[in-house]
Amino acid sequence: MITLPQLVMILEHASAELPKAEHEILEKSCMLFEDSAKNAIGSYLFGWPPLGEAAVAKHGDTPLLDTGALRDSIEHNVAEHDAAVGTNVEYAKYQEFGTSRIPARPFMGGALAHDGDKLPDIVIAELRKLFP
Repeated sequence: MITLPQLVMILEHASAELPKAEHEILEKSCMLFEDSAKNAIGSYLFGWPPLGEAAVAKHGDTPLLDTGALRDSIEHNVAEHDAAVGTNVEYAKYQEFGTSRIPARPFMGGALAHDGDKLPDIVIAELRKLFP
């Protein structure tokens, strides 16, 4: 049984460590999605439609991987209480959402759909460090 003074100490410790835990949760979550999106490029990991014959002849059967610029541009940023994963490549939106001539190949949304169920595990693992 935990005494009231022991509980107060546990909660004070957890409160002091909470900002670090929040940062770790955001960092690990962003790294998960960044890696997943990068791994999707050049593969059919998320069940994308196949490339057309002309595209395969020109670039090979590696969707979205011509020069590697799109894959290499995907990064994440973690700030206080905020985080983002994305790319600054102008044509990324056309690949992600498609156009009238290009089918959508969602590498960012695909990463979220593919790995989103791993987020609770990341949160729980960090919170367990606060309450051993």
